[in-house]
Amino acid sequence: MNRYFKSVIGAVIGAATTGVWLGVDLLTPEPIGDYLLFSLMGLSNVVIGWQVGRLVGKSQEDKQNEVRGERNDSKFELES
Repeated sequence: MNRYFKSVIGAVIGAATTGVWLGVDLLTPEPIGDYLLFSLMGLSNVVIGWQVGRLVGKSQEDKQNEVRGERNDSKFELES
């Protein structure tokens, strides 16, 4: 998958998520709905940020291991 296609998928997911948040905001009663919605948005952003941070850290760790020449024995097992 090339970079352009990933960007388009990310934009579509972001637009759909924004639409869902707006729909929830319009369907819930005014004072309670805002508190509920903003707390759910904050919680979901924390979880998404945590997952993105894990993925970025994992990819950087893999690159550093490749540069150092460290090998993972499971990569070099022969299949029979």
